Amino acid sequence: MVFFKVRVKKETNEKIAKLVKAGRYKNKSEALREIIEEHFEKHPGLFPSDNLGEIAEEAGKMPDGEFDRLAAEIFRGPRTAAELVRGGRRS
Repeated sequence: MVFFKVRVKKETNEKIAKLVKAGRYKNKSEALREIIEEHFEKHPGLFPSDNLGEIAEEAGKMPDGEFDRLAAEIFRGPRTAAELVRGGRRS
C-alpha cells in the first residue's frame, strides 16, 4: 500500500468518525480506503479503457452524427467530438 495525506472538510471528517464509532470500519484509514474503492467500482467510466485502439477503430466506423451524439454524452463538454478528435484547443 501507498501512504498519502488528504485534507477533507470538517463535516466529512465528522461523518467518517461516526462510521468508525458505529463499528462500520476499524479506523478512518480503512473507512476512506473502502469508500474510495467502492466509488471506483461504481464508476468504472472514470478510467479510460485499456483497449483504446479497439475503441478508436469502432469510432471510425460510426456515422459522424452518431459519433458526435455519443461523444456529447460521454464528455459533456463545450467542444464537439470532431474538435476533440482533431485535438483543437480553445483559448
